[in-house]
Amino acid sequence: MHDIQPIKAESLRAQVYGKIKEQLLKGAWKEGEKLPSEQEFCTIFGVSRVTIRAALQQLEILGLVETRHGGGTFVRNFSTIERVDTLHPLMQLRKNQDLITILEYRKIIEKGTAGMAQERLTPGDIASLEENYTHMIDAGEDIQAFSEADLAFHYRIAEITRNSIIIKVYSLINDILSVAMADIVRLLGRRDGLHYHRALIDALLAGDKAKTEAIMEEHIEVTIQRIRESEGFDETAIWDAKNC
Repeated sequence: MHDIQPIKAESLRAQVYGKIKEQLLKGAWKEGEKLPSEQEFCTIFGVSRVTIRAALQQLEILGLVETRHGGGTFVRNFSTIERVDTLHPLMQLRKNQDLITILEYRKIIEKGTAGMAQERLTPGDIASLEENYTHMIDAGEDIQAFSEADLAFHYRIAEITRNSIIIKVYSLINDILSVAMADIVRLLGRRDGLHYHRALIDALLAGDKAKTEAIMEEHIEVTIQRIRESEGFDETAIWDAKNC
């Protein structure tokens, strides 16, 4: 007897949970602010109150919100979270300081990932990267669509390694990376992303592992430097966050 289960479409609860969580991580509602009522969410999403309640319960388990009996649901005060997890997506919500930390991690990991991908590349992999790159172009000035396509490109490179650990780690920190990517595009624009992603595809096509690794490293280092130079970047906040 096989133990294969039928594939199920993503539940409405999961979709609602994902959408509300995405908005929370973007800062659509601030700490202590009351979320729309269950009925208002029902109208927004076109689903039942049961679905909304289940999604909010999951967000409460994650520690993003708290429900007060008779008072509604509020964005949780992040400083009161008892179990601080360095990979928790809430850690990304401190202006630009965590962008540097995330990019420093990416520079180390993604350089090697790109090199391994080069060694295991297939024609089908190139086609999928070209498709991701086309999505980036087609996104135009839509920051969210562009950042999602950008992140999908990097995730695809991780998949090309066929290394289960690399892929798993990328999946685990996807929430952090997705918020960070949107923040980076919002801050720096699309130009560098389009330039370096094209260069990465060309280096992969040329079969040049060293050049592929160098381009990936340069891509992330340039992003780090441009964030440091950007107007409004608070360098001291990095140390405040790391030492708290």
